[in-house]
Amino acid sequence: MSPVTRPTSTARRLLSVHLMLVVLLFSLPGTTAVAQSFGERRVHVGLKLFRTLVAADTESGGKLDGGGRLPVYLAYADNRRDAREYASELAADMDTVRGAPVRIEVVSLASLLTAGDLRPAAVFITQPLDDRELVQLVDYAIRRRVILFSPFEGDVEKGVLGGISVEATIRPLINVRTLRSSGLAIRNFYLRVARRYGDGED
Repeated sequence: MSPVTRPTSTARRLLSVHLMLVVLLFSLPGTTAVAQSFGERRVHVGLKLFRTLVAADTESGGKLDGGGRLPVYLAYADNRRDAREYASELAADMDTVRGAPVRIEVVSLASLLTAGDLRPAAVFITQPLDDRELVQLVDYAIRRRVILFSPFEGDVEKGVLGGISVEATIRPLINVRTLRSSGLAIRNFYLRVARRYGDGED
């Protein structure tokens, strides 16, 4: 397993600046937002915030695969085509995390929940799931200490770790109860920017 370079204070500042730029950029109206549906826009914004959340995991170095790569999965229920498009978009902006190369794969929800050899560091939900599917995936992520991110409205309130808060501005959204239950260690710069669900704010 290849060693992972820990970020310097400069790297941490750059990550923090990147996160703020993402938040500010997608809080502004533009032609892209007009052309896309609100749901599509949430997915594209979510991919940017997901990358930053994965980079904020202080224990990512211990989640590398046998080839020294960080395994990141995009999970779908029945729409593989869109999931593949989102994977290509994510890959263009996420080649390394904290010094380690990233391995991005598309996987069905059924395969993810039943295949014992899949060990993701993080999972991005690419389409809305029903309540039963979401409960199963949240439980899976908590038990395995996996970062779980959904761009879809209401999913964080149902237990998903990370998502999007759309108010006057767009911010990351974190389920604090899930964070505590999973034992994940997320850097303070991400938590300071994020809106917290289940921590007295809601």
